[in-house]
Amino acid sequence: MKLTHRIIVYLGLALFYLFLLGPMAWLLLCSFRTSDSIQSGRILPALSEFTCLNYLEAFNLNNFPQLVGNSILIATSVMLLVVLFASLGAYGLSRFPLKGKPYLMLTALLPQFFPYVLVLVPFYVLMSNLSLVDTHIGLILTHTSITLPFALWMLTGYFNAIPRELDQAAAIDGCSRLAILFRILYPIALPGLVVAGFFAFVVSWGDYLFVSILSQSNSTQTLPLGLQSFLQSLQVKWGLITAGTVIAIVPTVVFFAIVQRRLVAGLTAGAVKS
Repeated sequence: MKLTHRIIVYLGLALFYLFLLGPMAWLLLCSFRTSDSIQSGRILPALSEFTCLNYLEAFNLNNFPQLVGNSILIATSVMLLVVLFASLGAYGLSRFPLKGKPYLMLTALLPQFFPYVLVLVPFYVLMSNLSLVDTHIGLILTHTSITLPFALWMLTGYFNAIPRELDQAAAIDGCSRLAILFRILYPIALPGLVVAGFFAFVVSWGDYLFVSILSQSNSTQTLPLGLQSFLQSLQVKWGLITAGTVIAIVPTVVFFAIVQRRLVAGLTAGAVKS
């Protein structure tokens, strides 16, 4: 029975990971194939059909380095702003008595229940009135506003799990409120901060919807929006598209590998603490 049980378990895990990683493996494989090879319908190509020209062509595009730079600038700025403001707000909600605190938290989360497409026009009108359309600041503020509520909600629960006695002990030693936050609570809440920052970075990095209406020139385009330029009216360069997609995925994979331990610890803590 033990052998049969193990076979069933490992077979189930193999099918699960095949379903999960199969599309990613297929994407990576196609990025090293020519367009004719991809359209041939063969799953396994011949060795002569493999090529690195797709990546060379992607990097040689005039605006591709700018697309990567814009994505890094916007996503990194959003991550830093979300971690800063969410942690400050979460500290206030966790440590200070406020009337209607549950309703405030519910109101903060309310926009997350609606599809983003419903707020596209209001966002565009707001950014247009502020003269922030087609600017990096406009995109950074937009992405920050759509990721901040979840980060605030998550970090509030994380700070609630930290004993208040630590604050009192630090206050007795002469620490101010900000000193308590930055020198005592931040190191303890680091896994939660990593989760909030990773969430904000990934959402901003992969956003297409808001960038498509707020970015109107190459100077502010990001990678998800720039990939559509690989589509031509009479021809689809599948090899170039898959190579560009792999390049767009690599930064998030590298970021995940760097913060993996903190990220797993933060998610685990958030699952068992309230």
